Amino acid sequence: MITRARLDRTIAIFLAALTVFAGGLAAGRLPTFPALAAAKTDPSLAAAATAHPDRTLQVIVRATNPSSGAAEALVRSDGGQVMRRLPIVGGFSAVVPASSLAQIAQSSAVTRVWADGKVRMSDVNYAKFDALLPNTLWRSYIKLPSVAWDGTGVNVALLDTGITPSPDLAGRVVDSVDFTAEKDNLDHFGHGTHMAGIIAGDGSLSNGKWAGVAPGAGIVSVKVAPSDGSTDVSVVIAALQWIIANEQQDNIRVLNLSFGTDSTQPYSVDPLDYAVEQVWNSGIVVVAAAGNRGPDTGTINKPGDDPYIITVGAMNGGGTLDHSDDVVLPFSSRGPTQDGLQKPDLVAPGATIVSLRDPGSAIDQMHPDAVVGTSYFKGTGTSQASAIVSGVVALMLQARPTLMPNRVKGILTGTAMGYLAGSAGGDGLVNAYAATQAAAYLPYAYPRANQGLTPSTGLGSLEASRGSFHVYADSDGDGVPQLIQGEIDLRGIPWVANSWDANNWDANNWDANSWNGVEWAANAWDANQWDANQWDANQWDANQWDANAWS
Repeated sequence: MITRARLDRTIAIFLAALTVFAGGLAAGRLPTFPALAAAKTDPSLAAAATAHPDRTLQVIVRATNPSSGAAEALVRSDGGQVMRRLPIVGGFSAVVPASSLAQIAQSSAVTRVWADGKVRMSDVNYAKFDALLPNTLWRSYIKLPSVAWDGTGVNVALLDTGITPSPDLAGRVVDSVDFTAEKDNLDHFGHGTHMAGIIAGDGSLSNGKWAGVAPGAGIVSVKVAPSDGSTDVSVVIAALQWIIANEQQDNIRVLNLSFGTDSTQPYSVDPLDYAVEQVWNSGIVVVAAAGNRGPDTGTINKPGDDPYIITVGAMNGGGTLDHSDDVVLPFSSRGPTQDGLQKPDLVAPGATIVSLRDPGSAIDQMHPDAVVGTSYFKGTGTSQASAIVSGVVALMLQARPTLMPNRVKGILTGTAMGYLAGSAGGDGLVNAYAATQAAAYLPYAYPRANQGLTPSTGLGSLEASRGSFHVYADSDGDGVPQLIQGEIDLRGIPWVANSWDANNWDANNWDANSWNGVEWAANAWDANQWDANQWDANQWDANQWDANAWS
C-alpha cells in the first residue's frame, strides 16, 4: 500500500530529478553519466547519448541473466525496442532513446552496452547509396567491353562469408570450404555472394546485363564468417593456409580478400601480413580491399597495408563518361601506412555496383532499397572495387597463364589510368583493356613490382594484428563465450609466433574441421571494413556490426 507520505516523497524526488534534467538540457547537454553506467557503456556511445539526447541509438546489450528477460523488459519500459536475440554473447540488439541509455546501463540487469555502427559511422551516411540508380557505366570506366578474354581456366579464391547458389554462377563454384560452425558453405550474410557475382557472374538472370568482370572464371569459396559477418584474424590465417594447400588441386590463381583490421603493427612482423605474403609467394595474386575508413590519411586496413599485395580503393564516375567528374570516394581508405608506405595501389569503381542478391540474408533484409529486380543488389565500397580488380586479374591470367604475381602487379599499376593517381588513388584507375593487352602481347614492357622489399617475418603479435576488433567465442565448449584476445587463436590454442614459417604450414594443422565447431559473434566488429559499413552501417543491426572490420 502506498501511503500519502511515501507518495509525497516520490513526487519530491521526481521533481528534483526533473529540475536537474531540465537544467542539463538548458545547458545543451545531458547530466553526466553516473559512474556505474559509464563503466558499463562504450565511451563513444555515452558521448553520443550526451551530445544528442533527442536521438535513438542502436546498441548491443549484454544481460546479467539472459534467461530472465529482465534486460529486455528494462529496454522496453524505457521506450526502446528489442531487435534480435544474441545468445552467443548473452544478450540482444536494440534501439533505445539516447536519454534512457544511462538508466539502462546502470541497471543490475545489464552487464555491458556496446555501440553499433550507427554511432561510429555517424559522420558518413552510406544509406544514400541505396537510393542512387544502379551503376551501368562502370564497365566502360575500366574499358572492359573491349577485352577479348572472359577468365576461362582461371579460378579465384573468395575469402568471405560463403556463396549462395545462383544460375549466374552455375557450374563455376569449383570448390568450397567452411571454417564456421554453420558448416554449410552457404552465405547467410550476403557479402560473399555479391562479391562472387562481381568477379565471375555471367548475368544469366538478367540476359547478361548484370554480368561480372570474368564470367568464365571459377570461384573457390572459402567461408570464414557466419551470418553475423564476423571473424577473427586467426581464422583468416588458417583459411589462407588452406588456400595454399589447395592451390594446385583447385587451380587457384587469384585471392580476393575483403577482410581488414585497424591494426598498426608494422607489416614486417605482423602474422596476417606474413600470411598473405606466403599466399603471394606461392604464385597466387592477392587482391585486398583498402577499407572504408577514409577520407583521413593513415586508414588503410591490414592486410591491405602489406607492400607486396595489390590494395584497391574505390572511385565513382559520377554517372557520366566524362572524366572531369570522376573522384576517389571519400570513404575509401588511404595511406600512408604505419610503415610510411603509399597505398592503395590503384582504384576501381565502387559505387552502386549491381551484383547477385542473397535473398533473406542479413544485407538483403536490412537494405530493401538496394534490391534490383528480384535477383540483384546494389553495393558500394572498396570490397566491390577489389572484386572488380580480382576479375581483371583473372582475365590477364587467361591471356597469359605463366604470369606471376609481381609481374601482374607491375602490369596493373603500369597500365592504370593516371588521372586519379595520387595519395588516395594510387597509380590510378584500373584499365582492363590495357592490362590484358599488355599481359597477352607485352608482358615484359612493365617491370616486375615489389623489387627490393623486405618480407615480413610474422613474428609479431596476433593480438596486435587484431587492432581494436575482437570477437567472442565459446572456444572451450562450456556454453559461455569469451572475448578472444591475447596470443591465442579462436580455438583457444596458444599462438607461438616463432613456431611458424612457410615451411611449417602443414595443411593438416589448418584443416577447416578444427575451426568450424567454434561459435563466435560480431559484437566487436565494425562494418567499416567488411564492406559492410557501406551498406549503411547507420542502419545495420549492432549484433552484425560493431563497426570496423570488413571492406
